[in-house]
Amino acid sequence: MSALGDRLNVIHERLIAGRPTASLDLFEAALDPLIGFLRRQLKLSEEDAYDRAVDAIMTYVHSPEIFDVTKSSLWTFLCLIGQRRAKDATRAAKKHSKLEEKYGYGIELWGVQANNPSEAFENARDAEAILSLHGSTIAKTETERKVLDLFLQGESAVELYAEAMGLGPDDDAAAEVKRALDRIKARLKKVHDEI
Repeated sequence: MSALGDRLNVIHERLIAGRPTASLDLFEAALDPLIGFLRRQLKLSEEDAYDRAVDAIMTYVHSPEIFDVTKSSLWTFLCLIGQRRAKDATRAAKKHSKLEEKYGYGIELWGVQANNPSEAFENARDAEAILSLHGSTIAKTETERKVLDLFLQGESAVELYAEAMGLGPDDDAAAEVKRALDRIKARLKKVHDEI
């Protein structure tokens, strides 16, 4: 085993024993070599290698019991985690790229209550694009379309939803509105997950 492997295994024992400086010592000992390994093996950029190395170390530090010293060195374990995280990130980036290519815009479930006017404009634009493609899946009736429009505007007044749904004062408006909004939100989430 290498000197680094031996050193990391000693740090592992200290971390398991609850020594307060063990995680810092692990970062100091493993971060730069792990970045170098990921850059060489996977041809990652400095930034991506750094992110994957930190992620690998943090994964281990949060649950050191997942490492078994009888199966490999801590160095090998950290390298495997870093490689897996890098492959996961690459796969996610490819999927996102395909979605952007397919739909022509970044797809995210938009917030309905923006914090600033430019964010509100962007959310509205995203909503229009998604609705043009998936509107019939999200809102199946004219009433649901009205509810969806109010929802996308960030409306919270039950009375406005009730009016849009054609509910009278004797109807249980709050419960009906909640059910309608829950249906819309569930469909939005489903469309988001499919996209």
